[in-house]
Amino acid sequence: MNEVLEGRRLGFAPRSHLAFTAIGLAFGVTLLDLMAWFSWGVRETNSLVVAAQWLAVMTFLVTGVTALAAVAEFSDIPAEERGLARIDQLAAIAALLLYAVTVVWRSTELGAAAASPVPFLVAIAGLILLVADGGLAANLYGAREWEELEEEPVRERHPRRRAAGR
Repeated sequence: MNEVLEGRRLGFAPRSHLAFTAIGLAFGVTLLDLMAWFSWGVRETNSLVVAAQWLAVMTFLVTGVTALAAVAEFSDIPAEERGLARIDQLAAIAALLLYAVTVVWRSTELGAAAASPVPFLVAIAGLILLVADGGLAANLYGAREWEELEEEPVRERHPRRRAAGR
């Protein structure tokens, strides 16, 4: 699992891709919150609140995988980039905590017309942190190259046996 999170099995580091996926989801949460606050395009905004809750949960899950990838990547970082990698880890974990707070807070107000200011502002702070973390991750892991892994045989090849009597 560590090799997948580091990108050895994939051929590229998935860390920045995960961060940008989380950014897209977080942007969707913010957009749905704004649509609910200003009643853009609908009369009943409760469906927007529920959709924002689900997107916040998905953002939390993707950010969790992102934080795991940041922790897994730390072991392969060159010594001169360890400080930036530590900042990357802390930013991913902080964004995870921010989205945990917004998910829990939003779950208590699913019947409201719009999200209250606290989960909305916490989600905005998480989005800003994810954008900064995504840029840092792209710079740290975007051009990484690894040595070729040896092919592991799925099964050993044995010569075929000839049928008796031929």
